[in-house]
Amino acid sequence: MRTTATFITAVVLLLFAAGCGEQGKIDSVKNTVAGNCSGKTVQGLVSGLLQNPVWSFKKEQDGKEFVLVSGTLAGDTLPAWVKEQKMLDITFRFALDPKTDKFDPAFLDAFPSLTSPEGVLQAYKALVCK
Repeated sequence: MRTTATFITAVVLLLFAAGCGEQGKIDSVKNTVAGNCSGKTVQGLVSGLLQNPVWSFKKEQDGKEFVLVSGTLAGDTLPAWVKEQKMLDITFRFALDPKTDKFDPAFLDAFPSLTSPEGVLQAYKALVCK
């Protein structure tokens, strides 16, 4: 009986620790300060663009880790070219550096790619942080 209780306690602690690790990575991305944007964080940018954002963590089979945020684009704040694309529900992926488990905010400074959802976020950053 004592061995079973010890085993269950160990499993619960491992699950709790794994969950805290993922939440810590999510919080780290949320609190990353975007470069040249008056101290705005990634969460601040996302909140200005998405309604009801939902943050999550994903580890792919090849070991790459991402923080994801999904939501509905806030129509009033969108540039006309985004509205024309009829993109409403969208998910942004923030790749984590495998050595540091951090997101590199320089990614947001890249030239916006209209072929990826992240390009919408890059364009939004360029508009609000000019």
